[in-house]
Amino acid sequence: MYSAFDGVLLKEIEHVDSTVTVLSTFNNTGLQMLYKNKYWEAPVSGHNSFIINIGKLIEDITDNQIVSVRHRVIEIPLTRYSIPFFFNPSFDADISVSMTGKRTEAGQKYQIFGEWMKDYLPAVEPGLLQQPTPSSGTEHGDNADYSTNDLEENGYLHFTQLALN
Repeated sequence: MYSAFDGVLLKEIEHVDSTVTVLSTFNNTGLQMLYKNKYWEAPVSGHNSFIINIGKLIEDITDNQIVSVRHRVIEIPLTRYSIPFFFNPSFDADISVSMTGKRTEAGQKYQIFGEWMKDYLPAVEPGLLQQPTPSSGTEHGDNADYSTNDLEENGYLHFTQLALN
């Protein structure tokens, strides 16, 4: 897929995370952050360091005092590994008002985090919540075998997909 912003070949679409993401990139490049209408290489993390991404809901709840960052992963000629940890509130957390008591942007339509997230996540990660289909291989109890036909365009079968089965 190519960036609608500047035509660069992407591994992961341009998006803003939902809340707080803690990310280790294991010294891999490819992550870029949008700042002043230009994408910049993110600092590479590894060896006991992490990148913290602030998401849309945090910006909303803090009355824009903490700003979210739009980011993407560009295609690089190496296999790239990273591990994100998504730090989210409980499903039923009230997101309708900010820390100062103002109605949040999310609160215009949603009262609780889970309602908002079920609409927000598919918008920023299309295909993430789609169910993979078992291959015609052998099934072992509730665990199905998955073929390479089930891999995403980028070559990954998302673990969240498996957890949703």
